[in-house]
Amino acid sequence: MAKIDNKDHSLRRGKMNKKDNEIHRVRNGKEHVYSVRNEYDGPASEAQTAQRSNFGKISSIVNRIMADPAQVADFEQRMHAANTAAVVNLKKKPYETVRQYVYAVIRDQIELTTPPPTQLPKGVNLHIRTFADLSTSELYEILKARYAVFTQEQGIIYLDEDDIDYISTHIFLTRGPQVIAYARLFREKIETTLDPDKYELVSNDNIFHLGRMLTTIRHQGFGTRLMHSVLAEARRQSQITNDKSPMTNPPLLRLHAQTHAIPFYERFGFHPVGDIFEEANIPHILMEMSL
Repeated sequence: MAKIDNKDHSLRRGKMNKKDNEIHRVRNGKEHVYSVRNEYDGPASEAQTAQRSNFGKISSIVNRIMADPAQVADFEQRMHAANTAAVVNLKKKPYETVRQYVYAVIRDQIELTTPPPTQLPKGVNLHIRTFADLSTSELYEILKARYAVFTQEQGIIYLDEDDIDYISTHIFLTRGPQVIAYARLFREKIETTLDPDKYELVSNDNIFHLGRMLTTIRHQGFGTRLMHSVLAEARRQSQITNDKSPMTNPPLLRLHAQTHAIPFYERFGFHPVGDIFEEANIPHILMEMSL
């Protein structure tokens, strides 16, 4: 919230006084107090500008749809189906009004077709590493972040440091030394039995897996930025593989999503596959998308 000019607001909204970093507005004989949480008066960031631009586009489209009874009726049917799926997928809040549902649909369509900001916020850096390329401090910070989220927050007790880390591409955002968002990307391994006494792990180049997805700083868009980077890296790797040996089937990206995160992954094109299952005593569902 930018700094509020007292004179400007006085002219537009009536008598006001500002003191102690608060706005004191007198209306109908009663004083209303509003806190000014951020005195920053500089230009909006690239992400904020994009968000405001999208809000205007979305509102304009939603208003046109709501003025057409036929489209409203169509969206109402789709909303009922979405609410039914929400109950099945354990989504916490079904849509309450048609306008709310229309807004969510149009927002997701625009956000998926809008390129992410080209620059990360100041002080935030993106890293894409193989296990061998990770420095000791980077690995240490990654394991700290995974422990903080999965063990301390979610109460999951298991051996987090599995051998999959060795074959994964580690994609993460840092602010200073701290890992603030992280995921790992790896190809699916298939056990191929050669004889009763042996088996071989064979890489399935068609199927990629996304795992250990986390953010330690929430509600600032770091998870979204990380997902765009993960998808770009998965497509890059699948293209390299396809150039060497053309694939017979389109490459897929899969993940085990905690059910509360289903809407987040759906925004990027993932869709649920099969039934909900428990993993580490938390409801999950398999989701996948074509790359």
